[in-house]
Amino acid sequence: PVPRNDEWWMKRHQSMNERVKQGNVDMIWIGDSITHGWEGGGKDVWDAYYGSRNAVNLGIGGDQTQHVLWRLQNGNIDGISPKSAIIMIGTNNAHGFEPQQTAEGVKAIVEHLRSRLPQTKILLLAIFPRGENPEDALRKKNAAVNEIIKGLDDGEMVRFVDINEAFLMPDGTLPKDIMPDLLHPNARGYAIWAAALEPYIAAVMGPLPAPQAKPDAEGFVPLFDGKTLAGWRKAGGESSYWAEDGCIVGKVGKGPNTFLCTEKTFRDFVFKVEAKFDVPGNSGIQFRSHQRENGRVYGYQCEIDPSERRWSGGIYDEARRGWLFKLEGMEEARKAFKLDDWNEFTIEAKGRHLRTWVNGVPCADFTDEGEEADLEGFIALQVHQGKQGQIRWRNIRIKELPAE
Repeated sequence: PVPRNDEWWMKRHQSMNERVKQGNVDMIWIGDSITHGWEGGGKDVWDAYYGSRNAVNLGIGGDQTQHVLWRLQNGNIDGISPKSAIIMIGTNNAHGFEPQQTAEGVKAIVEHLRSRLPQTKILLLAIFPRGENPEDALRKKNAAVNEIIKGLDDGEMVRFVDINEAFLMPDGTLPKDIMPDLLHPNARGYAIWAAALEPYIAAVMGPLPAPQAKPDAEGFVPLFDGKTLAGWRKAGGESSYWAEDGCIVGKVGKGPNTFLCTEKTFRDFVFKVEAKFDVPGNSGIQFRSHQRENGRVYGYQCEIDPSERRWSGGIYDEARRGWLFKLEGMEEARKAFKLDDWNEFTIEAKGRHLRTWVNGVPCADFTDEGEEADLEGFIALQVHQGKQGQIRWRNIRIKELPAE
């Protein structure tokens, strides 16, 4: 462990020591410029997710593992006993150190925290991907480090967490609209980070409060707080979801269809949401849906279809019976969806009777007399598997109806 020989670094180190002396520290974030950046491009996301959680940022730009260890030994964790410590460090060691050496540095940090803060649960993050594609030499070095440090997961107090797929496209490329310099996240990158990590943080810190709002004049209640994914959980594949500009955004990733599901289930209701593709793909709105033991989401889906077929508003039974109501021959309904604009979807579920509208135009009108008819379940926003696709949803709201 060694300090860095520059005045700016020492000033930041000392300011961290002053902060922890004040106490009231339930969560610490340990790292380099990527962690430091929560105070820059990530500030709004930090405030939304961690502002109420007594979180302290112990990241300093440019740090390597040996600098972090010195800081921890020299005041950064004196006198505190946080519930959780989030660590991501090592990308700056990629210059000049072999993966085994970097991993030893990470191990030393984890061991120091375990000895000094025995009650603190550690979330050890895989070093984030860098470079444009999977063949990037420094990305490969980081991947080799990750392969070693995942062995530090003890199943109880140290958890190795790899959220790297959340940033990547299905072919492994790293988009510049998430990390413009192919290393540091921008505001969108921090939003993806927070959303992907939240299930692990919630397990230690407790969940963020789900949106609690009074019904509007028409009786609708919002299901999205506009800033976090509180009240929602991800299921299925590796596509990523995050909150951005008052919207939930879903980006296609590896693996099968992915779903962002409400924690709550609903029976009879009118549901409204506006949707718009950033990059055309395939999507849908699950309702009264369920999840099998293997994780597969199934149930009713209101189709969002930007293809030539134009069946937006049709009803599909995901992972079960297939199409229940197609829009064949329904020209007005097929024309309702606007490819490059916002579209309002309305779903009404009353007993076995299901109806949909797109931009006010009636689409599906279906009564499910089948044995598989679902009368209650969660709502979910789908990102369909594929090579590309990014969609955003806003004004997500529901009016529950008396059960029929």
